[in-house]
Amino acid sequence: MRWEILLGIGAGLVVCWLVLLIALVVVRPKGALLGEALRLLPDLLRLLRRLAADKSLPRGVRMRLAGLMSTWRCQSM
Repeated sequence: MRWEILLGIGAGLVVCWLVLLIALVVVRPKGALLGEALRLLPDLLRLLRRLAADKSLPRGVRMRLAGLMSTWRCQSM
């Protein structure tokens, strides 16, 4: 039951990111905005990984971040 919730949250975040990319492609912003949006996901994943490894954060927060990242990895395989 708990994994289903985490998978649902992860899937929802991925869907929201894809909707944002599709909207940016349709609108076709001027300049390098589209390229910057495409580079956003790897930067976000790097940030989440560093936060999950940060010992100053409570353990529960780090566990949730690690679970979120693992769902993204499972979906990308």
